[in-house]
Amino acid sequence: MAATRTDWTWIRHAPVQGQESRYYGQLDVAAEPVNPAVAAALSRRIPAAAVWMVSPLMRTRQTALALKQGVDPIEIPDLTDQNCGLWQGRGHNDVYAANRGLDWNNPAEIRPPEGESFADIMVRVSGAVERLTAHYAGHSIVAVSHIGSIRAAIGFALGLDPATAMRIDIAPLSLTRLTCRIVDGVPVWSVGCINFEVSVA
Repeated sequence: MAATRTDWTWIRHAPVQGQESRYYGQLDVAAEPVNPAVAAALSRRIPAAAVWMVSPLMRTRQTALALKQGVDPIEIPDLTDQNCGLWQGRGHNDVYAANRGLDWNNPAEIRPPEGESFADIMVRVSGAVERLTAHYAGHSIVAVSHIGSIRAAIGFALGLDPATAMRIDIAPLSLTRLTCRIVDGVPVWSVGCINFEVSVA
């Protein structure tokens, strides 16, 4: 009996406007327009027939529409960006200066006041990936999401701890492929690529 294969194509949203060096997290800030040449090059690497998913934040939907006109993606709250709590909207340097007592050598476990840590994101996203993979078994899924959520999905697929998963670089408009095969009832994950960035002339 052939193994059931479910393919995930993860894309980080386009860069955001006016949030350099800030914790923007779940602020609903807009994405910058996507270069049409980049969108076309990236679209060629996306399965033609797929279930499209985005987070509730508009930058992911804007990016999805730039990659495939007319797409009506499913909104998945568990794929949203980190809840930065009371740090949301503040500059990185400002937060660091006010919280020097935190263990910045282990940032995956730092939880902003009224927010969530990257370790929390790992739990949230892992549960969503497991659930959605089972629900859409045998399909291709395109998920336009955020740096933390994509790191968490990779960490789930490879069995990484949060500190290790958080060290993975995920650039805006980069592509990551994860595949789940059910073999004898057991999910077996593999990684096709991580942080692939298209180049245009």
